Amino acid sequence: MSYDFRLFKRKPGEDPETTARAESDGLPATPPDPQKELLKRKIGDLLIARNPKLEYFQFEYEQIAQTRKISVEEARRLHRHLELNNLAKDSNGIRITLFDDEASITVPYYHIGEKAADVFREIWGYMEIICRESGYLVYDNQIDRILDLPAGCQDSLACYTGTSQPASQTITRSGGAKKSWWKFW
Repeated sequence: MSYDFRLFKRKPGEDPETTARAESDGLPATPPDPQKELLKRKIGDLLIARNPKLEYFQFEYEQIAQTRKISVEEARRLHRHLELNNLAKDSNGIRITLFDDEASITVPYYHIGEKAADVFREIWGYMEIICRESGYLVYDNQIDRILDLPAGCQDSLACYTGTSQPASQTITRSGGAKKSWWKFW
């Protein structure tokens, strides 16, 4: 289970909330657009410059082709999105996926307290880069709202921490004192 952000392009003549709530088109049905491919790579490289621990995921096109009973060329055309992950042992699990006309950022529900706040600050930095370069808007499905990135991550973070660690649950600090998770940050 993960907390998901959808970054999307505004559609002319359509309310952004409607666009945000619409299902993604999924894998592309069109041939690659060289400009979109360059933009995805530029954004990915900027994200890696921000965090050198991020790496591009390498798709195994031959295996995809064999499993789906398609050609390797078709597998490459369908799976041309870029996925960035931190594969280090100390990874926080953030996954960034860059499609032709949208992106997504996901994080697993296992961070609590200050660690969760740190992860959301990191995600906000990534979203700022993606939005600056692409003009995308950001939708948080969990709170059902298009985000104003400069306003900060407090609402999304509160929703995340409320799901990843119920407020009624307590944790024990050294010395045996019990504190609610939200009092740590």
